[in-house]
Amino acid sequence: MTLPEHIGKYEIRRKIGKGAMGTVYEGFDPVIERPVAIKTILAEYLASVESAAAVMRFKREAQACGKLQHPAIVAVYEYGEDEEMAFIVMEYVQGQELRKVMQQRGGFELIDVFEVMKQLLAALDYSHKHGVVHRDIKPSNIMVLAGMKIKIMDFGIARIQTSSLTQVGTLIGTPTHIAPEQLQGEAADSRADLWAAGVILYELLTGHGPFLAETPAAVMHNVMYADPAPPSSIVPFLPRVFDALVARALAKEPDNRFQSGRDFANALVAAFIQAKPGTRPAGSAPPSAARSAEKRAGTPGSMPALPPETLAEIESSLIRSIGPLARILVRKGATQARNVEEFYSLLAENVPQGSERADFLKRIEQLDKAGSGTSPAAPARPPEKTAHKPAAGFDPATLAAAEKRFAQYVGPLAKVLIKRAANDSGDVKELYRKLAEHIDSKQERAAFLEGIGQS
Repeated sequence: MTLPEHIGKYEIRRKIGKGAMGTVYEGFDPVIERPVAIKTILAEYLASVESAAAVMRFKREAQACGKLQHPAIVAVYEYGEDEEMAFIVMEYVQGQELRKVMQQRGGFELIDVFEVMKQLLAALDYSHKHGVVHRDIKPSNIMVLAGMKIKIMDFGIARIQTSSLTQVGTLIGTPTHIAPEQLQGEAADSRADLWAAGVILYELLTGHGPFLAETPAAVMHNVMYADPAPPSSIVPFLPRVFDALVARALAKEPDNRFQSGRDFANALVAAFIQAKPGTRPAGSAPPSAARSAEKRAGTPGSMPALPPETLAEIESSLIRSIGPLARILVRKGATQARNVEEFYSLLAENVPQGSERADFLKRIEQLDKAGSGTSPAAPARPPEKTAHKPAAGFDPATLAAAEKRFAQYVGPLAKVLIKRAANDSGDVKELYRKLAEHIDSKQERAAFLEGIGQS
């Protein structure tokens, strides 16, 4: 097929891909001078819609999607028609489909699962509050950019796709991400999108889908009637807190699911806070010994290790802005940043823009000036020798054992929290009681205290 020179006012540069509904091109807007993506919609799909009124509804929805301005949503610039086709002009995004990333990686670190899901749920919550339901959330409609940033594609297109498919009585592909009520021909609302997000969460955690079967008909049966295996039964070391999260997300009845993206996201945060840091889904092969050693040693250009006291202060400051999610983000940022300045910038991205972000950066700057942190221009300070002295009469072996056990629940903050608790504790039992106060999950807290007569 010959490449068209123009579609509407847009110059066509190349074909990006071809789908069941039409072709996607990379184009160029000569007025604003920016690249765009243009998805054409074949005339047969428009013709299959029952009436002109249905086409008008689609146009209105495309217009509504054009008003969506969110960092995790591919912007819709224009809906247009000419004599041969209808087309939607969108933001041009360079990245990979989440589907391909999942195929390449096989499984994800928990922190990457969190990063993808928090963006997905925030975008859905935003679109739903603006009255726009996607209706076709799946990995192939999510682009992954550098730094695990995502963009949801095809807002405004799913409406005509599902309408057309309903009329012709066919399904494109395997219905692995279609909610039960959609398969039964019922009207889909925002909770169908959240159900699809639950399927993606399951895939990210386990490495495969929850309703897989040999035929599309069998998949549809599983979606409507079967309960998927709990993720922890597939991934041996995955905390069981994710089982309840997934079960609610994939409830058959919409009323039993999360009712908003915010509710889902809050439950997700709570689950990750309870989860032990560093847990890796077993849906993928574990890192090689060489790769594990490289991670322990650090890579060239990585941020120097910050003292635990500094991390504790930074986490405390971030908690004031975004709540308990700060724990996860501080741990992730500390492993990703190449220097302290970048570390601060990564954390600041999670604070709402404006005065809140300015206040956070000001507090971090004050930490540096006070000497409690590490200046971006200077290497991290080595721990002082006094850090190895026993506190409050506890012998070093007792504190070392407590730190090793406590670190399983709170990560690198264990060292500084133990020092503080030891100074205020009269014996080992009191020490462990004080440490347990920093563990959010009741079950995890009981497990930490088990064996020392405190549970």
